[in-house]
Amino acid sequence: MKTQISEFLQTRIDAKDFPSAVYLVAEKGEIVLQDALGFAVVEPEKIEAKLETIYDLASLTKVLVTSLLCAKLIENGEIRLSDKISKYFSEFDTDEKREITIENLLTHTSGFEAWKPFYLLSDFRFEIPNLIGSQLLENPINSRVVYSDFNFITLCFLVEKIYEKRISEIATIEFFEPLNLQILFSIRLNYCKTNCRF
Repeated sequence: MKTQISEFLQTRIDAKDFPSAVYLVAEKGEIVLQDALGFAVVEPEKIEAKLETIYDLASLTKVLVTSLLCAKLIENGEIRLSDKISKYFSEFDTDEKREITIENLLTHTSGFEAWKPFYLLSDFRFEIPNLIGSQLLENPINSRVVYSDFNFITLCFLVEKIYEKRISEIATIEFFEPLNLQILFSIRLNYCKTNCRF
């Protein structure tokens, strides 16, 4: 079985679908299979993937955390898909953005452009909603689907506002601890800039 999994993953690495893979299969708490293949870092120098390699889940947090927390809030009646985001953030209470709903943000139909490097524009996290709110829409609301980081960054701030906690803490309380996921964690970006290799 290990050979089959490793061979399959290696074919995808060779096809340049992704640079590396690390997998582990456990049964009743006992490790049955595990392997590390490829390079965790390709540039500027090649660094082989190891069983201990830490991967950044990056945009997967949109579907694995933010969207699930929104679904939980909707299920609990704390927010509705039809709620205007301007109800929660005055930065969006403009003629152009007032009609953007939570559903628009979840379905990438808000009209926002794909992304902008806000991390270069501000060192202060609390300024991000204002920066997003000040952006002009690229398309009319509901006219196109454009995968936009702005949508889920805004939803992240919404979830944090309702829970009155940071998203990493909420995810730990709502998902990671109940599922006994002991190896998922959140890191501070300033720590990561100097100590992590992704």
